[in-house]
Amino acid sequence: MKPNKSKQVWLVTCWEFMHFFKWKQELISKLIMIAIAVVVYFWQVVKNDDVTIYQIALASPNITLQSAGQFNFEYVENNSLSAYELLRQEESKYDAVIAINTDNSDEQQQLILTVNDKQSWHNNLNTEILNQYRQTVAQQLNLQPSQLLLLQTPVSITQQYADQAIKSEDEVSDTIAIVMIVLMAVGIFTSFGQLFASITGEKQQRVTEQLYSCISAQSWIDGKILGQLLHAIKAMVTAGFTGLIGYAFMAVVINDQSIDLAMIDWSFIPWLFIFSLLGIYISTAFIAAVAAAIDDPNHSAKTSMMLLPLLPVALVFMTMDDASGWAMSLLSFLPLTSFVAMPVKMSLIDVPLWHTLLSLALGIALAAWLRSGAARMFKMGMTMYGKEPSVGMMFKWMIKEPK
Repeated sequence: MKPNKSKQVWLVTCWEFMHFFKWKQELISKLIMIAIAVVVYFWQVVKNDDVTIYQIALASPNITLQSAGQFNFEYVENNSLSAYELLRQEESKYDAVIAINTDNSDEQQQLILTVNDKQSWHNNLNTEILNQYRQTVAQQLNLQPSQLLLLQTPVSITQQYADQAIKSEDEVSDTIAIVMIVLMAVGIFTSFGQLFASITGEKQQRVTEQLYSCISAQSWIDGKILGQLLHAIKAMVTAGFTGLIGYAFMAVVINDQSIDLAMIDWSFIPWLFIFSLLGIYISTAFIAAVAAAIDDPNHSAKTSMMLLPLLPVALVFMTMDDASGWAMSLLSFLPLTSFVAMPVKMSLIDVPLWHTLLSLALGIALAAWLRSGAARMFKMGMTMYGKEPSVGMMFKWMIKEPK
């Protein structure tokens, strides 16, 4: 009776996925994340409720500062002690001492702030001093509050592009592109770790060579790739939802703001999903083929080759600042890098539909070729013990099955 290959592939896919999917550990990890968020929330509440009033000593009558907020400024009269002595004397009520290096009003004044140690409220104190100093100088120059506000307001720069394909909201586009790269790296790292442990473990226990009698190498590696593909998708979706929940937590609970999801281009999501599937499939097939050739995972030099699927992510991250340049265009069409470069480019600029379809077609062609090549390398590598194949021999297996 002829074996049903689709059933065999599905059987291996389910086994590979359930081998690493432990719902209890997944639930525990999510509960730990929720517990961390609760701790952060309560720490923020406790921190905000603990408002301390700091006593600041002014060592010179020429310093004009008025008490405001959490800072109470107080002049020290007839004081012969230095700032250090004033802070360190017994029963000192001061948290900081402000002195001035010159009393000549014609020279640029320099304030000297002396504190006991380094604490976070010092930045707030510096900001308060600068604000009051600006107001004092403005009064001396007879500036109106509106004139002072105009001087303090930074100029707004709106950048426009002659190339209409470039999306104008640079910050939002860059954020989406970086998030896309991070999610892709999460998927590749997930499949890398699990597939490496799975294949090298099975090879050392000589499990796979026994299964060759009832299932083909192509069906076996197809199932493993699809199983890891499902794991990578789960990791990417989980990371995406975790990021959204974290953003909502920070916006609503911590910063008391509303959730703004206007930055998400929902029409871009299907393309992101398709290219992610393609990229994870190509990366997983490559990792499976190389892992099969590793005889000893603790000492093999080929272990470093399994990090090569991260090279496209690094190259695109280095090139994304020039989305309209030739380098990004080249990466978006190369099948080895297009699964990262094209969605990143689409998030930054408007890309013609035929560019996207051509990039996708080239990627699918590479995935189809890599599928059969990875099966040949997997078949030969899993039955080869004692001596690992050379890189040249592995390339020959990728192109043609040895006789």
